[in-house]
Amino acid sequence: MNLILFRYLLKHFVFIFIATLLALTAIIMLFDVIELLRRAAKHENIEFLNILVLALLKSPQMIHIILPFVTLIAGVIFFLKYSASSELIVMRSVGMSVWNFMTPIITFVFLLGIFNITVFNPITAMTAKQYERLEERIGMSSSHLFSWSEKGFWLREADDEQTTVLRATRVRQQKNDVVLDKVSVFELTPNGSLTRQIEADFALLSQGVLTLPNAFIINPVLEESQTKKIESFKTVFSLERIFERFDEPRTMSFWRFPQFIQFLQEAGFATAEHRMYFHELIAFPVTLVAMLLIAAVFTLPPTTRQGKTLVRVVSAISCGFVLFTLGQLAHTVGLSQSLPFVLAAWGPSLIVIPLCISALLHLEDG
Repeated sequence: MNLILFRYLLKHFVFIFIATLLALTAIIMLFDVIELLRRAAKHENIEFLNILVLALLKSPQMIHIILPFVTLIAGVIFFLKYSASSELIVMRSVGMSVWNFMTPIITFVFLLGIFNITVFNPITAMTAKQYERLEERIGMSSSHLFSWSEKGFWLREADDEQTTVLRATRVRQQKNDVVLDKVSVFELTPNGSLTRQIEADFALLSQGVLTLPNAFIINPVLEESQTKKIESFKTVFSLERIFERFDEPRTMSFWRFPQFIQFLQEAGFATAEHRMYFHELIAFPVTLVAMLLIAAVFTLPPTTRQGKTLVRVVSAISCGFVLFTLGQLAHTVGLSQSLPFVLAAWGPSLIVIPLCISALLHLEDG
């Protein structure tokens, strides 16, 4: 294919794609601002600037969600533009097939999908965490009790009199209980002063009670320490609350998934949510290509069959929603583990793509 023509087609599609993306993002951000203002009305002293920052921090997550629909709509606009003009007729008259015409667009969309999961997804994960922290800081959500990093696990519980912070190097599930290794418990005053520190080789979290056998207790106020055979106290920490913090794959970078899934498996926790989302991210470029092919099937008919533009546009968008619905259904089936994760993530797109290729070949042959 001529390089100049390749660049010409790609330039026009990228312009339409960016314009569509900006328009849809602006509309979604407007609705996000309205929703955040509604939530902020229940709290005092929340500035409008914070609302705007929250909407901006949330926008990368929304862009990831709407990218397939942006691809579909941009493809519909682009293909309609050329099918209604004499440019496509000229290209066909010199022997160009529909595949020559679509090659630069498919290439761009596929590479965009790879860019999204490898570069943009980590940015999305970072902004999602910033969104949660700002929500906590301005009082629109409660503080998270649990966090995980390569340095260990952190649990936090606070009331008006005391804040308790627990750190463990490893955590694992044992039936309905949680076992924590190399545990440190810090009891702090509301102003952050340490009142007591407890060290133990392991601890058992069961039914709202944290038990630390052979606990070494340090009291910096009295400047004394002691060892107790068993130290226990009530806590709001529970297996369910830890699960709540694990089940947030959308706030995690693509590159951290393999390591984190391995950790969950070693700890005995469920990995279905994270494994399913990870496979969906890998399949994302193929999903974008499927959306583009749907747009092409309904908006690139032979010149003798043009007409009924509105019907073709509605049909293309409807089929795009069908693909999206199939993806959501496959996601649910995959989480139930009734279907392998790979098949659930890739299945809808790999069903649609051959159908679209067959339809385009049929249309191309007239």
